[in-house]
Amino acid sequence: MTIVQPIQIQVAQKVFEAWDKLGVNGRAEKLKKALNAFPEAQRKMAAWQIDNAKQSIAETRVMPGPTGERNELSNQGRGVFLCMSSLEGDMAKVGLVGQVFAALIAGNPVITVGLAGQEIMDMISPVVAEGVVQNIAESAQDSLIEANHLAGIATLCDPAQAQQLSQRLAAKSGLICQLVEETDAENLSVIAKPHYVLRFVTERTVSNNTTAIGGNATLLELGSMND
Repeated sequence: MTIVQPIQIQVAQKVFEAWDKLGVNGRAEKLKKALNAFPEAQRKMAAWQIDNAKQSIAETRVMPGPTGERNELSNQGRGVFLCMSSLEGDMAKVGLVGQVFAALIAGNPVITVGLAGQEIMDMISPVVAEGVVQNIAESAQDSLIEANHLAGIATLCDPAQAQQLSQRLAAKSGLICQLVEETDAENLSVIAKPHYVLRFVTERTVSNNTTAIGGNATLLELGSMND
């Protein structure tokens, strides 16, 4: 059976690769242009997420390996993220901005929900490519949650809602959908941690053989000539 994906998922998938390939620093350059549009507390949260990502996931690390092999470890986005909140209040809005910026700076296209999400989208969309940030009505939220190609959901909610959503995602088929929940709307104790951005990335390793073709054979031949 062919499953028709919501149009927002299709649009986000088309821009995912290009957005991810910009790298953390390239994405940061664009996202920083949107900061002045946000109220102070939201702006500080967004800026912190950008700076934290630059410090923690921007660098490609060279890993130890055998002679003649170069191994590199880097991060890339997971895919399309749905960012939403069932909590209200000023701090919840700050948290929602933190979710969106963490997902974006990590390399993921984002879909927001409702009026609060629309406000965030309107401030970011002028500085990023079309489709990197989208918004849906609350009535369409369930169809997005059930979409097979949704990579993750970042949500502000109470613990009971988080448990229900976790069970719902576990029962889905297709792509494993990551749940990134924040249940502390007053202190944002999850969103404000340095490792929060790691919930939005997946590791990528690249192994390169740096030995010239035939190099080992030539060295062996030279060694045998000295005997």
